[in-house]
Amino acid sequence: MGREAAMGGAGSDGLGLDGASGEECAPRTAGVTEVSDEGSCATACAPSLAPDALDADEVRAGVGDGAFAEAGEDAGADGVAEVDEGALPAADADAEAEARARALAEHNALARVFDDVRAQSASSRLVTPARWAEIGLVPAHLTPDEFEMLVYEYLEDDRAARAEAAAAAAEPEPAPVFRTATRAVGIPAFLRSADEEPEEPAAEEAGEPARVSQDEEMCEAGGGEPVGKGDAGAVGGGAEGGAAGAESPDDSDDPFAGLNIPAGYRLEEIEGEYVLVETGEGEDAVELDIDCEHIATLVGAHSYYVYDRSIMTDTYAHWAFLAAEDDRVVTFVECVREDSRVYPRPLAASSLKNPPFRMTDEDIAATWEAVQASGEYPDIERTVASNGDVYFFSTNHLSPAYAASLAEWDAVERRLHM
Repeated sequence: MGREAAMGGAGSDGLGLDGASGEECAPRTAGVTEVSDEGSCATACAPSLAPDALDADEVRAGVGDGAFAEAGEDAGADGVAEVDEGALPAADADAEAEARARALAEHNALARVFDDVRAQSASSRLVTPARWAEIGLVPAHLTPDEFEMLVYEYLEDDRAARAEAAAAAAEPEPAPVFRTATRAVGIPAFLRSADEEPEEPAAEEAGEPARVSQDEEMCEAGGGEPVGKGDAGAVGGGAEGGAAGAESPDDSDDPFAGLNIPAGYRLEEIEGEYVLVETGEGEDAVELDIDCEHIATLVGAHSYYVYDRSIMTDTYAHWAFLAAEDDRVVTFVECVREDSRVYPRPLAASSLKNPPFRMTDEDIAATWEAVQASGEYPDIERTVASNGDVYFFSTNHLSPAYAASLAEWDAVERRLHM
């Protein structure tokens, strides 16, 4: 084999010669194809390509046409993607504005939800999350389930923050530091004799200016005459000195400083008169106040219930919760046990017909039969007054004889004394 052929192949040092010019080619790394405009060197020096490798011409064509530019960007003459720098700040501003609009919509939706809870509590009704979608309180960018979780998490976070603040306020205050007395204590001055009266150190000897008494200062301010409490105008230069003092907060130039202007309106002077003019902002553009201090939740089997503790009592909310869960046996048993334990008294069957239970006579009879058939509530018993009124009680808190006596009093004897 000739010297040229031997040098044209891959040698031990990884070098090759151009078959046409005889010039030495650059070292090659295994698996890398060098692309050159000189076809002779590309033909003699490039190793054989794998079947799935890109051809050099295809690579050149792809770069020249901007095939590797990102989607939505224009490729320049050199194949580099051109980015519109002015579009980026505008897109960021739009995204920020949309985020603020969504946050405001969620904030106002929470405020309206808690206002509705207070209104429903005043009507003796619990509120479930399904109601918010029915009356249109769910923001457009949220699903009903997402808004349900948003309300619940907001209440939990608010409750935790209030508990933390209450715990911090309940911490004992540090013990006060008492200063050492700076004058004589013990016997009052008017009970001391002349010999016992402590001598005051001379101020001049201590290097301090003599202290002028308060009476002397007032006399000097009044031109040598004592100044009484009624002559307050003389102190500080008379009426002119008083006028030079700080102005009262009520003396501001704005006559409507204390006026409560409704949201979405502004005060404007038109033809010498002040009138309320709409600002042009919609109701949703004004941030509402959120008040959930007394809002409480009760978690059920499938959802949760909300009410205002300042309007609805916890006991009634518990009864309404049991009725809403529609487990009549549990509702019946808990009501009977609570009346027997708290008051104590047997539960009149007729009371189950009232809100929030609204049970019929057939419902009450069917529930009593279910309680007896289950065998899980052996303490629940029944007694009948002499007029036929039915009562239920728990033997854990009332004896059968005492329960019968109370039932008779409530059904018959109490009316005789009215």
